[in-house]
Amino acid sequence: MRLIGRIADGATDTSATAVLLKDMESEVSSESLVLIENGGEGGKIGKVVGVLRRGLGRNELLNLSRYRPDIAYMKYGGEPSSSREVFSFQISLIGEVEEREGAIRIRPNRKIIAPRSPVYLFDDDENPLERYIAPSAKQLEWLDAHLDGHPTWRVPADKFYVPYHVGVFGATGTGKSWFTRYVLIPFYIRCGLRVLVLDWSGSDYVPYYEDVVPISEVAQDEISILKYLSGITDKFAGNASMQDVFDQLVCSWHDLLNRVHTCDELYEEIQRYIRQYIDQVDKRWRSNAERASDRIFRKLKPITSARSWEQEESPLC
Repeated sequence: MRLIGRIADGATDTSATAVLLKDMESEVSSESLVLIENGGEGGKIGKVVGVLRRGLGRNELLNLSRYRPDIAYMKYGGEPSSSREVFSFQISLIGEVEEREGAIRIRPNRKIIAPRSPVYLFDDDENPLERYIAPSAKQLEWLDAHLDGHPTWRVPADKFYVPYHVGVFGATGTGKSWFTRYVLIPFYIRCGLRVLVLDWSGSDYVPYYEDVVPISEVAQDEISILKYLSGITDKFAGNASMQDVFDQLVCSWHDLLNRVHTCDELYEEIQRYIRQYIDQVDKRWRSNAERASDRIFRKLKPITSARSWEQEESPLC
């Protein structure tokens, strides 16, 4: 391990900031795993594993809150001084290393990280996932994935928690579908589970699997269809009469699907059915029905245009 910095002021039991040693900013990057010897050399309070996040570079001489000579010098093309330049990384703590009877495991850290504690970066031949994280698993398994930048550092997983809820979160384009398709699903299957994937768009998973069931073949009973339509239209715009007319429509839903061939045609048939109902409503209540209809059809839209059922299934069917 290499000493890369020390803990700065303001550390807590869940996060800390590491001030990097000179020239370490060119060697250290975010998402790197580090070991903190809490309390000084040797870890007098304990040893804590963490991950570097959100790097920050500061130069007191270039602080824009005050006009300084160095800023004026740089303004005219001069090279400002780096004598007061500091680089740092925030550290998200993973847990404290507990060594008991020769066994090593990670447990939640509950101790404040002491300022001045040394921070070490793991070398390539020192796999912290295998040494510190893996022994903590109740039923150890390994994902078909490795830590970025370290091909030999495979990611451990605890099979014991497979039945628990799992969330995969991230901004668009960060690889959620890729991770789920190539890492998470194969891991579940390897653990002896069967996997049911609901791909509403039909583009994230459908092209990569053979056993695909169109959404039109799932939950075609009248109650499920009516419940679905109620959910996407805010309970039919809160209008009981509209709920009744959609209930009547759903009773002939399968006959309706046999008469149309595209999502647009289905949409037009539904609009025609609702329009016929509104025309029969008493004039005293017709305006209420029209407003409810407008609100419903602002929510209820076909997902495709001029495409056949064989090409893509509509959420309306």
